Amino acid sequence: MSEFVIYAAEPQDAEDLAALRVEAMRESLEALDRFDPQRAGERFLKGFEPEQTYKLVSGVTPVGFYVLRNRPDHIWLDHLYIHPKAQGGSIGAKVISQIKAYAFAKGKPVRLGALKQSKANAFYQCHGFQHTHSEEFDNYYELPLKHIKPGTPTFILKRAKPEDAEQLADLRHEAMKDEWAANGLTNYPLARSHFFEDFKPDATWKIELEGEFLGFYAFHSHSDHFYLDMLFLRPAAQGKGIGSKILLHLKEVATKAGKPIRLDALRISRSNEFYQAHGFSVIQSEGYENIYEFTPEPAFQLETASQEDFEELQHIRYTSMKESAEANGLFHHDKAREVFLSEFAPEKTLKIRRNGKTIGFYVVLNHPDHLYLDMFYLLPEAQGLGIGSKLLNQIKAQADKQNKPIRLDALRISRANAFYQYHGFHLTHSEGVNNYYEYTPKCLTKAEAA
Repeated sequence: MSEFVIYAAEPQDAEDLAALRVEAMRESLEALDRFDPQRAGERFLKGFEPEQTYKLVSGVTPVGFYVLRNRPDHIWLDHLYIHPKAQGGSIGAKVISQIKAYAFAKGKPVRLGALKQSKANAFYQCHGFQHTHSEEFDNYYELPLKHIKPGTPTFILKRAKPEDAEQLADLRHEAMKDEWAANGLTNYPLARSHFFEDFKPDATWKIELEGEFLGFYAFHSHSDHFYLDMLFLRPAAQGKGIGSKILLHLKEVATKAGKPIRLDALRISRSNEFYQAHGFSVIQSEGYENIYEFTPEPAFQLETASQEDFEELQHIRYTSMKESAEANGLFHHDKAREVFLSEFAPEKTLKIRRNGKTIGFYVVLNHPDHLYLDMFYLLPEAQGLGIGSKLLNQIKAQADKQNKPIRLDALRISRANAFYQYHGFHLTHSEGVNNYYEYTPKCLTKAEAA
């Protein structure tokens, strides 16, 4: 995880950032035998100043934050914390590059302090910071201005306020007036009044770079979709990747929420190419506008099972198989439980988790001459979302890489037959109540064709 955007912190972020700081500092403070989570949290909250604090957000997840204080003769990096789960993915290095660009623009060196037993010391030294002195618990560093090279600063997202309405309306007019005219829409006062009617500060984010206002977007969350109501950049700020990075961020938000993004664009507009290049498809056209939608791939995580997961996975298996088993006239709950218990191998079982809940599991057995998809179950409510297809494609990719076929069985009366046939599995034979299938990997197929 290394992609993120930077948000200006807000007062309501205080508790979450304090908790993130505690987790990030835990290892270093425990090494000094000084770990006191309550004290660490209270100390941060006491000095929290949102206007000098910047959140690092990946999708919807805060992965870190930093605090910069602009002092008369230097920039003081008061905090830089990356959540332990997000460390090692270059986030810290990218933040340091952003801070260096900021310091160069201000013409000031950067100073900071780090706990003596912290891995942060090596990190800062690696990025050119020089040790200046030490005190009881901390080492202090400086990055001299002469060692800072000009860099490319990163934009900051700030939530809009009601009093920003006029400024945003002006920028929207600047960004859109030529395209409005190309579509024969020249009633600019009416367009401006519509903007004021639709403006919702809580859903609107200003895009700033080094204090300069570059653009804004409005992103609304509805029960079954997100709506990207506006995304505008000044003409001078276009073509620099800013819009692409924001759109990628919003697509990550949509993916984690499992909801599509919808938007509209004027028919005569360069934005059509922009949205199409980022995976949006036209779903209809109305009047002067094309309506677009981006449908995210399903978000899920895989986690190796443990013995304690048996009951939960048995319930998923029972729920997933009940309809098909009864249709084949053989479902007996207690017997099915005994069979699953005798076959359950946690170390070979991967749980499928989504939004904090286990929604299925599968088992692939790696035999010398083939892979065997021994179990593959999804709860009914998780079916039809593309999760099974994505996982099966991953298993097929594993088979292609190992040059082994995949074999499996499915009940004769089961929708699973159509699913596996759709994904390239062919029926080899039938026995009792089961159909048996095989998928031939690409490299074998090519060899046979030769």
